[in-house]
Amino acid sequence: MPLRRAFVALTLVALPLLAAVACSKDPYAPKALYGVTADTFRVLALNGTAPEAQSGVRLLTAQSTVPDYSQVFDFALDIDAEGKVIVLPRSKVVACTSICQLGVKVIPRDSVEFDKLYDAPKAGYTYDSVTTIPVGATIAFVTKDVFCQPSNISTYDLYAKMIVDSVRMSDRSLFVRVVSDPNCGFRGLVPGVVPGH
Repeated sequence: MPLRRAFVALTLVALPLLAAVACSKDPYAPKALYGVTADTFRVLALNGTAPEAQSGVRLLTAQSTVPDYSQVFDFALDIDAEGKVIVLPRSKVVACTSICQLGVKVIPRDSVEFDKLYDAPKAGYTYDSVTTIPVGATIAFVTKDVFCQPSNISTYDLYAKMIVDSVRMSDRSLFVRVVSDPNCGFRGLVPGVVPGH
């Protein structure tokens, strides 16, 4: 009898703990399906280069693209007369006919290094503005993408980060690294990893 009472007592104590563990994760919460992508590539400045130059960046695929009216880009890069890098949101390059929003956040150099920014910031972005960025600074992005429309998450947000490693003025080239989370609503920025949040 004492053994049976002890068993019942332990069961009564353990049940709430098991319930708490079982309920700590929402079984219906959206799940990320894709690993975070990363690439290093050359982008030509929007001005002073050929019209078909790849001056745009699409964050979903972490690739350069031609910033034309197909609108398959999030922003274009340019270089001003002083050699400074400029980010131009898609809405400042072409007339938007679909979802069109870009948030940009410059991360201070002494704050977090590019490779150590493991998650995109939740807040602090400047939206749909032309932004001058320093070479070597980590830039965080949040963008709206039509790819996310059929998603089971009620957001069209995609998060990414970029760094311009160098600029070559002779041919108006920018050499950049981009890391992007292709999972709608997720903020992970560790290349190759499927994010958990």
